Amino acid sequence: MIHTNKVLVFDLDDTLYNELDFVNLGFVNVSKFLSKKYNINQNEIYNYIFKSFIRYGRDKTFDRTLSYYNIYTKILLHSCINIYRYSFRNILLKPESKFLLENLYKKRNLYLVTDGNKNVQKNKIKLLKISKYFRKIFITHNYGIRYAKPSIHCFQKICLLENINFKDLIYIGDDPSKDFVSLNKKNSLTIRILNGRCKNMKVKKSYDAKIKIKTLKKLLNYL
Repeated sequence: MIHTNKVLVFDLDDTLYNELDFVNLGFVNVSKFLSKKYNINQNEIYNYIFKSFIRYGRDKTFDRTLSYYNIYTKILLHSCINIYRYSFRNILLKPESKFLLENLYKKRNLYLVTDGNKNVQKNKIKLLKISKYFRKIFITHNYGIRYAKPSIHCFQKICLLENINFKDLIYIGDDPSKDFVSLNKKNSLTIRILNGRCKNMKVKKSYDAKIKIKTLKKLLNYL
């Protein structure tokens, strides 16, 4: 049971919503743009982008795609990146995330700490319509890439805002390669949701969360 004076801090990607939804719909929007501009089959472009992403990861996905179709220019690459980052897409909170946040935010102060390109993360937050749930949202890259997790810089700010110690902070995230190790050292309670690309990731005990749950519904067992 988590005492009511504990402050809850959430991660964003693959914790409150499925990040692959954002990625996938971004790829759809880029493939639509290229299909219309160059009269290439949209499904063919999408399939190439997605297979490249699965095989190599996100880095240089559009570079490879434009080179494959022999249409690469820096201007076109920047257009694809901007479409991917900022185009509208209908991403949604997971139902259990919405239920949990709706039930918690009026009872206690909630915070969000998320890594990633600050403009992309800002766009995700806008699309998900979640600002109302949090006393403050921390996009770590606003403070500099060096303050991305596992840095505790933003968590220190939360402790100061709430006038609490780290032992009174609970962090719910998904990525054991960076989310929990520093907070474990500070004796915070760390909770890992087994979801998304990190679902089956194995790490040393010091890096993993103290509690693991399959869905956010299980978090209610500790509240």
